[in-house]
Amino acid sequence: MNYPYQKEFNHYCKHERHKADSTMLVVNRSLTVFWQYLDQSDINQVQASDIQNFLNSLETKLGLKENTINKYLSHIKQYYTFLYSHHLVDQYPIIEVNGRKFNRHRVYIINWMSHLPEIAQIKSIHPETIMMMLGIAQGYLPDEVLRLRYKTIIKKIESKSLRKYVKEHRNFDLSDNPYILGKKFGGYYPNDFHIAERCFPDRKLIGMPITLQSLRLSFVYSLLTRKDLTDQQLEQLLHANDKTLFYYRRNMQLYNELVEFKLPSTANN
Repeated sequence: MNYPYQKEFNHYCKHERHKADSTMLVVNRSLTVFWQYLDQSDINQVQASDIQNFLNSLETKLGLKENTINKYLSHIKQYYTFLYSHHLVDQYPIIEVNGRKFNRHRVYIINWMSHLPEIAQIKSIHPETIMMMLGIAQGYLPDEVLRLRYKTIIKKIESKSLRKYVKEHRNFDLSDNPYILGKKFGGYYPNDFHIAERCFPDRKLIGMPITLQSLRLSFVYSLLTRKDLTDQQLEQLLHANDKTLFYYRRNMQLYNELVEFKLPSTANN
């Protein structure tokens, strides 16, 4: 289990709240990140201040936007509602925690994918940043990138310099086919929280947020601006249905500002 009472909570959500499996995948990921941040064993010791500090860390350490932070809070509220109503905790600390007010307007940096060979040449960039960008640029979903292995991605990379980069920055001591974002002693991370925290300084180097979700959205909007792709091709490339495609287009037209990627002149300084 990644957090206390996960099995019971998932059973409750599926059979009593009728939540879809896809919804629970996102909820479980949020709660796993939350519990890893807390790093403690007694759920009754969690205070409102702990939850508020977690939300603050999402903003200050990962640079997540208000609406994303509010989604984390929503998932934590669902969890604590279950715990309290089933007498698994003695208090309901979530009642003292406030969400974030947010502006729907968003700026997304698009069409960075072709610049990956030069981004990889930045001296101080973290290899994890390049691996995240590579996985997303190949069309993989965030959860898939975390489980992506070397032999799967290497044959899809056209750039010779990028293939060399990936090979030089992976550890083959434990396996000839390691995860591209794998842990030091084997295995993969269940989410990108610690990876994104480590790579946070790189956003100044390339001028854009670096989390799997933010990279995914910038990739989506990059493809949506292309005039040579049909809806059917977009659905295949994005692993999306027509409703999801409509949702992306609506947000792009109503709330998003798209800016072409340009490598900052200070990147290699």
